[in-house]
Amino acid sequence: MFDELFKRTAAVVRHTAAPLLVERLLYLEHLRDVGSAHKTLIRYADGMLCIGEMLRWTLPNPITTEQVEAAVDRWITRRHSRKIPGHATKIALRCTARGWFRFLGLLQANVDNHPGSEQIEAYARFMLEERNLSPVTVRARCGHAAEFLRLLAEQGRDVVGFGWRDVDQILVFKGRQEGLTRSSMQTYTYDLRNFVRFLEDRHHCLPGLAAAIRPGRVYQGEQLPMGPSWDVVCRLLDAMQGETDSVVRDRAIMMLFALYGLRASEVQRLSLDDFDWENAIIRVHRSKQCARVECYPLAHPTAQALATYIRSVRPKTDRREVFLQMRAPYLPLSTSALWQVVSRRLRPMDPGLRHHGPHALRHACATRLLARGMSMKEIGDFLGHRHPSTTAVYAKVDLHGLRRVADVDLRRFL
Repeated sequence: MFDELFKRTAAVVRHTAAPLLVERLLYLEHLRDVGSAHKTLIRYADGMLCIGEMLRWTLPNPITTEQVEAAVDRWITRRHSRKIPGHATKIALRCTARGWFRFLGLLQANVDNHPGSEQIEAYARFMLEERNLSPVTVRARCGHAAEFLRLLAEQGRDVVGFGWRDVDQILVFKGRQEGLTRSSMQTYTYDLRNFVRFLEDRHHCLPGLAAAIRPGRVYQGEQLPMGPSWDVVCRLLDAMQGETDSVVRDRAIMMLFALYGLRASEVQRLSLDDFDWENAIIRVHRSKQCARVECYPLAHPTAQALATYIRSVRPKTDRREVFLQMRAPYLPLSTSALWQVVSRRLRPMDPGLRHHGPHALRHACATRLLARGMSMKEIGDFLGHRHPSTTAVYAKVDLHGLRRVADVDLRRFL
């Protein structure tokens, strides 16, 4: 292993003769199996030598993240007593130590001392095991519950003794201080009521509190679709003409969002098997409400952008997902990473745009289809809507259709 990483004989001997050889080799082989780059393996090999020296070649059992960071800080201070060590050195050693100890099963989970941590853990298990909710939903609701308990603690209250007035003060704080919209306030209140109901069922709080929490009413279709104009979208795509790897990948992603109106989760799930290049067809896996697969014609500009990315830029790996990270271990892009891809390129094009994620491009796609004369039913089918009311919101931006309604001669009814 070491003779493959290092060219100098002295370096190979130093790594081979050091203690904990088996433990270090196992972790390096694991990193190589997940696709880590050659330079990454060298960095981790050198880092494990430093960590072994730091611990006097005795592995702890167990060790917490705080203990790892403290040990790294002490070792760097002792080794670099005559000069100020670089911050990157600390970060690299901490990362190597955490990864190595976690792989060996020696890293102990941090004890969560936040208010109500036991209730949060039980609430998460309840949603996963009994409600069968997705991990994304569980994480979001637990985050709201943890924030609620933290705000209670700041007011000097605990889980057992809080009342509806405390809940009302927290909701007022969220609305006024953080500037949440009515829709966000409704979601937050629903999540809060579900958590309080969970506490009530287990007799951890006063009874009747959940019934007193009433989310605000949000009327269907009360807001306009928030998306950029199609001119902004065209300027955005025209600006992405570079040949760097990230630009080639991001251009293919942006074209799928803008021309097909796909959701972030749908782009994330795209596989190499979803493309029929001979017949120019792309298969989209819809998951919202009801899982299904829909086929769309693969437009030539989109096909060209995707083919360029897959042939020239996409890492050579066994993974079937289309969009991957540009660095080893080449994991699939998450929905949050896709959001960042769109946001960092769309925001400079239209600074006044309120929303600048993938869904903003979905709105721009729908508005463009409406301007080209497509019916609401056709737009809904193209976007994968299951109910006509979801598409009806775009009627409010159809100025041509609204003008025809306003021009109707009503004199014959008078």
